[in-house]
Amino acid sequence: MKKSISMVCTMALLMVSLAGCAGGGNAPSNNADSPNSTSKSGEGEKVTLKLLQFKAEITDKVKAMADDYMKENPNVIIEAQVTKDYETILKTRFASGEEPDIFMTKAFTDIKDWSDKLVDLSNEPWMSKVSPSAVAGMTVDGKQLGFPIAFEGYGFIYNKDLFAKAGIDKVPTTLTELTQLNEKLKAAGIQSYAEGYKEWWILGQHLFNLPFAAEQDPIASIENINKGQLKVKDIANINGFFDVLDLTVKYGKGAESVGVSYDNQVSDFASGKTAMMQQGVWTIDSIMKINPDIQMGMFAIPLNDNAAETKMPVGVPGYYVLNKNSRHVDETKKFLTWLHQNGQKYLVDSFKLIPAFTDLKTTPELGPLANDLSVYVEKNQTLPWAHTLWPSGSNQEFAKPLQAYVGGQFTKDQAINEVQNIWNTRITN
Repeated sequence: MKKSISMVCTMALLMVSLAGCAGGGNAPSNNADSPNSTSKSGEGEKVTLKLLQFKAEITDKVKAMADDYMKENPNVIIEAQVTKDYETILKTRFASGEEPDIFMTKAFTDIKDWSDKLVDLSNEPWMSKVSPSAVAGMTVDGKQLGFPIAFEGYGFIYNKDLFAKAGIDKVPTTLTELTQLNEKLKAAGIQSYAEGYKEWWILGQHLFNLPFAAEQDPIASIENINKGQLKVKDIANINGFFDVLDLTVKYGKGAESVGVSYDNQVSDFASGKTAMMQQGVWTIDSIMKINPDIQMGMFAIPLNDNAAETKMPVGVPGYYVLNKNSRHVDETKKFLTWLHQNGQKYLVDSFKLIPAFTDLKTTPELGPLANDLSVYVEKNQTLPWAHTLWPSGSNQEFAKPLQAYVGGQFTKDQAINEVQNIWNTRITN
């Protein structure tokens, strides 16, 4: 699989972001008055590092990693917080002076927005081991500013036993086949979905990414929207996106989908209450905790009836970055070096992530979702995470009119127009 991941390189300029994103308390600031000051932890000196990140599905694993680091480095205290409302909390921390020492950011737009506050990591010892396809998303003005945590992909995760019960012997590759599949599940008395549309990122980021990513030239299309030369309504597969959204509502929870959380979505799927869910490889651990015997797979979401255009989004969900205003920049660099050296244990074996470093290996324990993702990569049937090129912060805003559409408050045209208005406002601001 390591070899197959390298094949993503031809699309690497876009393959980034995730997805997918659980909480903790605030801690006193340890930032220095001097913005460029660093300190080395001497014998007996206690150094506190605040780590802030998203990816709620690995909250316990992140904190266990931090505990292990503290055992090996008794002079260091790591206060690890994993939060769903990440972007708001991150901005609040910086505005209040409670800045984290280590935090996460997404590629391209986000990392560029934060670049003036980040440490240049270009010359760190592990940088030469970063997979080439993970480099572009963290590079600003020729400087590498991030530590990529993984490659990820997403689509419809499905229960193979429930598919078999409904007489379904192959995954759909067209929109028509997806519709027919849902009818077969319904006839067998099986609910297709319980989508977590309460979460902005499931609807306003991951699912809504698809039509933009499916453009022949996603960069050009998004730039043309920014320039006012193209409208959101003109995106080729925008209607296909709403067709898929309609299917998830019709064969799922209906308008009640806007009240379904990520945890509820995963729980319903893992316990066999639903046959499918729109999620990615990051859910494997949460699913297996609930039902270790589940037989599952993942397929790309079709937006039209051209099977050749049905591809799976694959990219980097986020990068660890270092706050250059930290009092302990040297210690934060030391932590990243340690994490790379122990990446097989934590990033792969514990977090169950597909490594974005050439010297880390994928394993069978990553499970069937990673295996299915690999097949799409091997066949070059992949899409970029184009949402990383949207105006900063717009993904959360886009979720609101889409949720209103699911809830029946907006028509399709109203939802699209509101997305366009949000886009225009974000560009002018």
